Amino acid sequence: MLFRALRTLFFGIVVGGVAVGACLAALVPGATEIVTANHYTVKQITTLRNLSQKSFVYWADGTPMGELGLQDREIIPFKDMLFAPGGGGARVINAVISIEDRSFWTNDGIDLGAVFRAFLSNVTSGQIEQGGSTITQQLVKNRILSPARDVNRKFKEIQDALRLTRKFSKPKILEEYLNTVYFGQNSYGIKSAAARFFNGKQIGDLTIGEAALLAGVIANPEGNNPFKYPQRAWLRRATVLQAEVDQHYITQQDADAAKNEPLPTVLPPDEIRPDNYLVAEVQDRLLNDPRLGNTPKERRDHVLKGGLKIYTTFDPHLQDLATQATTQALPSSPAGPDWVSSLVAIEPVTGAVRAMVGGPDFAESQYNIATHPIGRQPGSTWKVITLATALKEGYSPDDVVNGAARCSVPSKFGNASTINAEGGGGGYETLWHATADSVNCAFVRLSTSVGQDKIMQMAHDMGITQQRLFPHLTLSIGDVEATPLEMATVISTVANDGVHQDPYFVQKVVAPNGQTPIDESARAGLGRAVMPPDVAECEQLMLRNVITGGTGTGYTEVPGHEPFGKTGTTDNRSDAWFIGATPQLATAVWFGNRTTNTLSAGFGGPTAGPIWRQFMRTALAGQPDIPLPDQATNAVCNRPGGVVNQDGGRTGGNSTDGANNGTTGTDSGGGKPAPRVTVVTTAPSTKPHGRP
Repeated sequence: MLFRALRTLFFGIVVGGVAVGACLAALVPGATEIVTANHYTVKQITTLRNLSQKSFVYWADGTPMGELGLQDREIIPFKDMLFAPGGGGARVINAVISIEDRSFWTNDGIDLGAVFRAFLSNVTSGQIEQGGSTITQQLVKNRILSPARDVNRKFKEIQDALRLTRKFSKPKILEEYLNTVYFGQNSYGIKSAAARFFNGKQIGDLTIGEAALLAGVIANPEGNNPFKYPQRAWLRRATVLQAEVDQHYITQQDADAAKNEPLPTVLPPDEIRPDNYLVAEVQDRLLNDPRLGNTPKERRDHVLKGGLKIYTTFDPHLQDLATQATTQALPSSPAGPDWVSSLVAIEPVTGAVRAMVGGPDFAESQYNIATHPIGRQPGSTWKVITLATALKEGYSPDDVVNGAARCSVPSKFGNASTINAEGGGGGYETLWHATADSVNCAFVRLSTSVGQDKIMQMAHDMGITQQRLFPHLTLSIGDVEATPLEMATVISTVANDGVHQDPYFVQKVVAPNGQTPIDESARAGLGRAVMPPDVAECEQLMLRNVITGGTGTGYTEVPGHEPFGKTGTTDNRSDAWFIGATPQLATAVWFGNRTTNTLSAGFGGPTAGPIWRQFMRTALAGQPDIPLPDQATNAVCNRPGGVVNQDGGRTGGNSTDGANNGTTGTDSGGGKPAPRVTVVTTAPSTKPHGRP
């Protein structure tokens, strides 16, 4: 056994030279370690392992928004440390060298004096307790070798340290070391340590005492933690300061003053994790984006370890306005902490999500109402989809349909039936009227006439993607769950003249090497047409009547602009909606109870409408009005009217003939007289919308 240990020692002397052999001899930790020593084969250094870096998230204007990562590390070049304004970087460098490797600038990667001092401790204890490691050796341990502690590993550590010194300059070694080492409190690297220990400080602003404190925790990040063991941290800082005095980096007067500096007391957060709905949504989207990797692990490594710069689509000004609207414009009744609102605003031409309110308090609940399935029933806002399908299939706004309640289609849907919710429904009425007044039975009959398979396809094309759809009587009055994001995308498609843009949250991602795996700068020229432009423009005109003379009247006007939109209310009035848009901005608002869907929130117009109105008024302030299309020249809006047959298709003839074909111009169900649409055409507007 003794021969075997001596052979190992001899190998070290031959390979590394007399100096290295002496180091290895000094490292002999006791009889047990000598007996178990193994032969070491020389291998060349390849490269240092990559460091895990946190990623940064930015608002659309480039200002910081949040951070993502597993380790709080931000790499800083040596020159930026050394020449950091304020001199704090140089103070850290001097403190670290003083306590960790006083001969760093002159040694060849190992320090014989330090090794022999460690030898005395190791022989006494019978095991490896001290290694006498230089900064270069510590770098080898952390970035090249495994964590194992034995004689063979020590051989390799010393040899690799010698080679690393020949491969890299001293500043480069120190740069890699200071960006690698762990300081405790989830602080990796000197830049993050400075910020986390000292409440966001830049490295250049560190004082002599702060630099000494950080240098002192490297050897024992937990034992010298100033937040857990302030007395130990104080003593260790004093040791570092005295070492700096002994090596003439600072004066005794400097050290005495630094000893009186207070220790940090504001505990940094333990982990890097999203602290708001926006950053959380960005993280979720990127972790599922194939542009960042083919596997979940590849994407996770990119997002949480890759040091990315992530530029989002969120406009900080619009986000502030959205937050204000969803808190200040809430209905006074019902009231209570569980009655909340969610809002999503999208730029129609690109699909960029400019603002999003996922709930009132991310710290309390991370469930994002705006995006997370299964969503809430959208009620009559779904009629936007049914109307788009009908117009695309050749129907006319002047088509008349029976809106009388109660309505059912027993031949296809058994005995299911529904009623009108908001007071509309006067027998046969035009689609202009039925849309403005949100007549459920008119749209139920329209949906069975157009074909629910076509409506379901249009729903998917316009952005309803998270729920499986199936044909049933009340599909077109919104009893299938959808999210505010999906409904904002639906109305955005109408605003973009029938061109659908998938909503997106990340504008650009920049990797540390300058590459951009994600860049959405060409988005405005993309998208897919899901309906002809004249169909979308006619629907805009029809939905304008909802605001000027329908269920949104009095709650959704935006001075200086001509928005269009649709109210929505579900059974028991448990969910209230308004979705609306101008060509510049499409917004969906939901209001309801986040813990149950059985309580009454009210109708969409008077509850969700004012929230939508406050946001859009402030968001569009100062922007030019983009007028709606001219109704007189729109071919779809000028199609001859016919009669909608609930069993399929429509019969020809103008709207007057169709109406007289069932009711002689009067609601057979006892509702309003058919000519009530005149209230729509006489509503204030810069051009005529709707038909008399």
